[in-house]
Amino acid sequence: MSAIDRCKEQVRARADDAEGREVVALSRRIHAHPEVAFAEHQAATWCRELLERHGFEVAGVPGVETAFVATRRGAQSGPTVGFLAEYDALPEIGHGCGHNLVAGAAVGAGVFLAAEMPALPGTVRVFGCPAEELGAGKLRMLDAGAFAGLDVALTFHPWHATALMRACTGLRLFDLIFRGRAAHAAEEPWRGASALDAVLLTWTNLNALRQFIGDGARIHGIVTDGGQAPNVIPERAACTVGVRAADLRALERIAQRLLRCAQAAAMAADVELEVRELQRLAPVRHNAMLGAMVAANLHALGESVGEWRAMASTDFGDVSQAVPAVLFAVGAWPPDVAFHTREAAACAGGDQAMRAMLVAAQTMARTALDLLTDGTVVAAVRAEHRSEARPHAGA
Repeated sequence: MSAIDRCKEQVRARADDAEGREVVALSRRIHAHPEVAFAEHQAATWCRELLERHGFEVAGVPGVETAFVATRRGAQSGPTVGFLAEYDALPEIGHGCGHNLVAGAAVGAGVFLAAEMPALPGTVRVFGCPAEELGAGKLRMLDAGAFAGLDVALTFHPWHATALMRACTGLRLFDLIFRGRAAHAAEEPWRGASALDAVLLTWTNLNALRQFIGDGARIHGIVTDGGQAPNVIPERAACTVGVRAADLRALERIAQRLLRCAQAAAMAADVELEVRELQRLAPVRHNAMLGAMVAANLHALGESVGEWRAMASTDFGDVSQAVPAVLFAVGAWPPDVAFHTREAAACAGGDQAMRAMLVAAQTMARTALDLLTDGTVVAAVRAEHRSEARPHAGA
């Protein structure tokens, strides 16, 4: 048995032993005490404490209170491999997206590797990432330089099957605010200019646009203000509209068409338009070479690996634009359980979910071993990333 195979067997043994029980206890504790975006004080503290007990040096991230970076250095210089944890919950629902499992898997991967690091080159980092659901915490961490020096990023997300995320949409989310002129709706409506008409015309334009946005893209949203009284021509009306696409260029093209739809509606209704961009997320960029390594380690743990092409969006996409990265799933609940539901939240604390989390943690740790012990592989992964360089969504 080779030295790396012995290390991988040690990772498996730790997942089955006290370290695995520590990780399960952490995940269940986070699950039982859900905290929403940027308020994950307990979850972040519990993750930090466990990593510190296993020899990690933990630092905060300037300007992002519930984020952290935990570092465990090897015997000599080498690649830096990162595991990304999430721990925010959904308001009213709890962990309906299973982020307690994402946290447990990333922390677990670090814990399972910690004892091996004195004999290995390179560095392992665990990133505590807040506010994936609402707030795009990883973008704030990127802006703060938290991911500087990272060679590879790995993360896991629960799903109903084991799969590599080959694609995931980016998002542009806008508030469209129209301002017209009030008038009595019965006595002298011609003295007014209806902001509500502009909202309705915007949606008419967008519905006509749908045929031309391309397969795999989405436009969706809501009316947030339809006027102030039924007998008054609305002087203010507003809607929030999002566009999603798995390609950055398509995302930008459709977003510009969306804005022209709103501008045309404002012109037709003789009102003013204010645009506020609420969120901008890049699509996930899958690194095929790194994905093959993750798949091989999943296979070695007895998993059959499929393909996941998600229509949702995540701030991990922006990390994947900056650093070679892979997001993968392990089956944590039945196929009929949907994300962001109370059913998913209940499943996220169950035995199947804990098993999936431990498989994910081992997979990330095993893949990190492959990367840390073969610098040529890391160079090839980075070369693939450079060869497919595309503009960042925030550019």
